[in-house]
Amino acid sequence: MDLSIFLAELLGLYMLIMAAELLFRRKELAGAVKDLAACKGLIICSGSYSLLLGLAIVIAHPVYEMDWRGFVTFIGYVMIIRGLIRVTFPSHLQKGLSAMFRKRYWGLFFIMLIVGAYLTYSGFTAG
Repeated sequence: MDLSIFLAELLGLYMLIMAAELLFRRKELAGAVKDLAACKGLIICSGSYSLLLGLAIVIAHPVYEMDWRGFVTFIGYVMIIRGLIRVTFPSHLQKGLSAMFRKRYWGLFFIMLIVGAYLTYSGFTAG
């Protein structure tokens, strides 16, 4: 299986599942984000995982085309930036993480839903 297809299917299905979680388990996720914000170590740990996965995607999949394959690489870069921010500024994130989740909840939901559907469709129909 082509790596681009695998990553599109993996990331797409993950985002669709997370969008469903956001839709059906809003209160539980808000509590989880509040708990995450209370622990600097968890913010750093989640940032390390995001950084690691983003680096793996960018290193293994250096595609810079203006299509869904390039979008997979772009997501890798977003994960790297997100990971670096979490690892570098956990105290700053602690202050506003819960409020940011509440304010941007629906935006996050629609981004996960649209990007997840796009990548899932692209991955399963390519090939």
